Amino acid sequence: MTNRERYRTTLRRQQPDRIPMWEWAIWPETLQRWRREGLPDDVEPQEYFEMDPIVAVGVDCSLQLEPQKLEETQDFTITRDADGVTLKAWKEHYATPVEIDFTIKERADWDRLKERLTSDEGRIQPDVYETLRQARQDEIFSICSPAEPIWWVLRTLGHEQALMLMATDPDWVEEMVRYQMELNLRLLQKLVEAGTPPDGLWYWADLCYKNGMLFSPATYRSLFMPYHKQITRFCRQNDIILIFHCDGDVRQFIPLLIEAGFEVIQPLEARCGNDVRELKPLYGDQIAFFGNIASDVLAEGGEALEHEVRSKVLAAKPGGGYVFHSDHSVPPTISLASYGRAVEICRELGTYE
Repeated sequence: MTNRERYRTTLRRQQPDRIPMWEWAIWPETLQRWRREGLPDDVEPQEYFEMDPIVAVGVDCSLQLEPQKLEETQDFTITRDADGVTLKAWKEHYATPVEIDFTIKERADWDRLKERLTSDEGRIQPDVYETLRQARQDEIFSICSPAEPIWWVLRTLGHEQALMLMATDPDWVEEMVRYQMELNLRLLQKLVEAGTPPDGLWYWADLCYKNGMLFSPATYRSLFMPYHKQITRFCRQNDIILIFHCDGDVRQFIPLLIEAGFEVIQPLEARCGNDVRELKPLYGDQIAFFGNIASDVLAEGGEALEHEVRSKVLAAKPGGGYVFHSDHSVPPTISLASYGRAVEICRELGTYE
């Protein structure tokens, strides 16, 4: 199979020639460690481990405000992004930037800015079309990641305000989601009309935390599921696989994602209670799984690593529908040898007869 065939077959829950393997996020500190342990300076880890690449492109779904640098010290920078979110980022440490202020604080702020989302100018760079065209020619699986509308609202308003508004002013939240979803669909339609649709649409949205969903299933069904169903209809009409990234405990969320029409869930954080050995029998005929190899166990190594990878690969493998990946990202606690051993086990067990 080609790379593209392997991913499309797997993510459509059919049996490929072998389990695909990929890793999105390897910490800079991890890369430094692996270089010291023998990873060549001119080779990326995914290439070194002969993994299955994914070509990724993005489109601009922001409010298109002018980004600004507000402060810079020896330790951090403070910037305001194109959605008006003020972010503090550490210079010497790998960590998610901290959101410390927001331009949209009141309904009037939104009313003043919302028409910015109706303009499509400059949102798709010319190289996006060429990248997708080249990926199709090279038979490499490609994905596009627009802003997931619910997550966009959470980070644009700030989690605290957005979650409160879901209860106190749901019409405002729903309007923001609608504007963002309409922008999503317009930009994706442009890719389709240009003859360069991606193989997958990959939403990144951490709508769960370690104890479950950020909001109730009832809130998801009433406010958000209708908009997710719009994107699933679009994807089905255009043969695009719909993938959802969500950290945290997703066990309550998975049935809702299935109901909305999502086809893949990633990365299945193990430390939050997600276990593909339990999820595959429950939902494996309805959704594909991507990840769940516990970074904490990979760091431990030895027999624990052997059991982690073997048991999960063997549980997730039957009938397709599984891609090897860590359960989040690869921290510097994991040695080059340990990660390499996990890849070896998957390669050993992941071939289909």
